[in-house]
Amino acid sequence: MTVNPKVNPKKLRPYDQPPKRRRSLIPSAPDSAAIGFLVAAVLWLALATGIGMLAAYLRFAPFEVIYPLGFFGLNLELNPARVDQAFMNAIVYGWLTNAGFAAATFIAPRLSGRRLVAEPILVLAVLLWNATVFGGIAALYVFDSGANSALTSFPWFVQGGLATGALIVALAFVATVAPAIRSAYVSLWFAGIGLLSLAGLTGLSAAMGLADFIIGLDDAIVALGSLFIGTAVILMWLLPMAYAVLYYLVPLVAGRPLESAGLAALAFVSWLLVAPVASLSLVVDTRIPYFVTSLAGAATIALLLPAALTVVNLVLTVRGRWPLFFGTGPIAFVAVAMAFLIASGMLDAIGTLPSVRAFVGGTDWGRGVLVWNLLGMMTLAALAFIAHALPRLLRRDWGSSRLSAAQLWCVFAGATIAGIALMGAGMAEGSFRAQGADAEALAAGLYGYQLVAFAGFALVALGGLAALVNVFLAYTTGEPADYVVPGQATAAATGH
Repeated sequence: MTVNPKVNPKKLRPYDQPPKRRRSLIPSAPDSAAIGFLVAAVLWLALATGIGMLAAYLRFAPFEVIYPLGFFGLNLELNPARVDQAFMNAIVYGWLTNAGFAAATFIAPRLSGRRLVAEPILVLAVLLWNATVFGGIAALYVFDSGANSALTSFPWFVQGGLATGALIVALAFVATVAPAIRSAYVSLWFAGIGLLSLAGLTGLSAAMGLADFIIGLDDAIVALGSLFIGTAVILMWLLPMAYAVLYYLVPLVAGRPLESAGLAALAFVSWLLVAPVASLSLVVDTRIPYFVTSLAGAATIALLLPAALTVVNLVLTVRGRWPLFFGTGPIAFVAVAMAFLIASGMLDAIGTLPSVRAFVGGTDWGRGVLVWNLLGMMTLAALAFIAHALPRLLRRDWGSSRLSAAQLWCVFAGATIAGIALMGAGMAEGSFRAQGADAEALAAGLYGYQLVAFAGFALVALGGLAALVNVFLAYTTGEPADYVVPGQATAAATGH
């Protein structure tokens, strides 16, 4: 065959040029949903910690703003109670739940070896969930939450939106991992039960709110149901997702198989048995049988068992690679998260004792323990996941040690200081009440504690800002890198 050298094939066949890349309106590439949830989570972390600073400030310098909206007699109200509710919902449903969804959609394809089911629908779920949470927090400043506690204070239609978003993520996760569920790694069990629990609890909250709107439930029933749902969201959703992340990251980053699959299974089963009962620990009323409240207290103490089993298992897994605990990588975040896991579990157990509850009940003690749970253990576990997943999701070589160190130390120091200050304020308030001090003496005695707590929240907010900057710089300045595409290979290094 003879080729004419004078002919330029490109001029004769311009259609051979590579076609321009077309982007679909709804992203459907692997990890699209995980990227969306992760970016939303970091934005919520910065926003939620800022709201937390305002909430801490209002505790020692309270003020109130009321602005009439001009229709239906509604007012825009800013006061300490509403800011506290906004902070709790922004941390739980904004930051930690988005981080949990990102972790679930990241680990499911990597541990199952299958492409994540319904990726475009999950991308829509990112928009649905975050628009709903933002709208719900805005509604807190307008509508009265009644007898509801913080995590059920959204209007019933907002809770219905949360239930829909959570159900979409749960169904996609289950459909992805179901074919290999019998031999699945323990992280998938924790994440699966957690996602189904979140969908059920938000659905229950929406149903309770709708029933209250239509027929008007007794305030005591609403309050007790609200306390159960709020506690269960933490113990049945956020806690198992933290376990799922810890069990996933440690073997993978350490490069060693999990020390004991048996201990991991025992931790999962013990958590699954006691967490639903422990969710009743705050449901205290004369109409509730004593054996129920005492059983809930015992279950709260028993939550130390899966925590201890997990810490022992993961520490043994890192055996021989101890320097990982003292760096700025994911394992360093995991180490501090495990310390908070044990410490907050012990404080929760102590708080269930009748004598302790009588002394510090209704004070800032409970808020301090909650800070160690949410801003300590769970936030550091989420940041450990982000440190590992960020370069893999963005396909960029990135690992800024300075920003990682800023996140680690600011969140660790801030959560520690804020938690200790609030628990100290709780014990001081208990002492003042026992002495019969008046309101003025009580406020003066708690002022210093609340000022220190504000400083702690400011440090956590600084860590949230560092996380936001980290994501921005990773996307804009990180060098392109190749990582395994989900569905083509599993994380063999973990021994899953």
